[in-house]
Amino acid sequence: MQKLLVGLDIGTQTIKAVQMSREKNRNQLLAAGYIPTPTKVTSLNSKNSNNDQIMADSINRLVHDMKISTSDVSASLPSANVITRVLELPLMSDSELASSIQWEAEQYIPMPLSKVKLDFTVINRDEQTTKMKLLLIAAPIDLIEKYMHIITLAGLNPTALETEILAASRSITTSFPTLSQAMVISCGATTTEVALLHEQMLVYTKSIPLGGNTLTRAIAEELGFEFPQAEEYKKTYGLDEDKLEGKIAKSIAPYFTSLYSEIEKNIAYFKEQYPKDEITNLTICGGGAKLPGLVLAFTKNLGLDSQISNPFINLTIDPNILPSLSPDAPVYTQAIGLALKDVE
Repeated sequence: MQKLLVGLDIGTQTIKAVQMSREKNRNQLLAAGYIPTPTKVTSLNSKNSNNDQIMADSINRLVHDMKISTSDVSASLPSANVITRVLELPLMSDSELASSIQWEAEQYIPMPLSKVKLDFTVINRDEQTTKMKLLLIAAPIDLIEKYMHIITLAGLNPTALETEILAASRSITTSFPTLSQAMVISCGATTTEVALLHEQMLVYTKSIPLGGNTLTRAIAEELGFEFPQAEEYKKTYGLDEDKLEGKIAKSIAPYFTSLYSEIEKNIAYFKEQYPKDEITNLTICGGGAKLPGLVLAFTKNLGLDSQISNPFINLTIDPNILPSLSPDAPVYTQAIGLALKDVE
């Protein structure tokens, strides 16, 4: 029996959606599209109900234009607004863990547990050290209610909510099922999300407050451009030092130096936790992944085999529409991962 689900990635610059089906273990992409996030919405964190309606109207228009045939949707929560921690605990059974997780979480969540919804995944259990690791996720209840309200206003039925970086990691492990150890970099408009995968399981995430808008503002200030003009120059020249005398690359280089430093700390953490394994692969996704020269810069500065995410690998797609979707492949990584959550 065919099962349908929509993956909805609500970003600060664009809203992306895909509709997928699974039948007889075949994942098929039926539709994909995105639209700009309405500029009138200053922040989804505000309590402005008018913002909710404007956002809902945009989502409704997108799914209508895509001719989506189901109302069930799995949607993203901004990773920067969700607390993610890796905990090391004494070895215990599932029932013991379920009864003690609230007490354990209190030590790591910097807000009252009454105001968050907790979820966790056991990463591993080590009988020799009698220790276990788990990934703890705490999403503010008011944030969950906000997104549920917007999605419902759009005429959709929210079946699941999860962070963008979790969805991206699922998409990438589906695309590369033989990739055991990897780093995922999700380049958004306001943040860069880092994820570490060990044996295809998410074992660490980090949100870095540096995104595409930061780079655009740096170009605008350095060269005296208006923001829209700076955005176009960024998309055209990026980190390419051979274009425009390298002026664009030079204006954003300090931000990347800072980013490389943060990423290297994450690599060091992985080596400390998993000394027998090594991260050799880095996959970049999100809207910022298309920045010219980015893959080469990551490879050169981090010494990792870097590539841009292609979430369409291992999916059945109409060959007539694939060429039009391929240039935006990394943009759809999170949306594909969201759809795969319940299609699995």
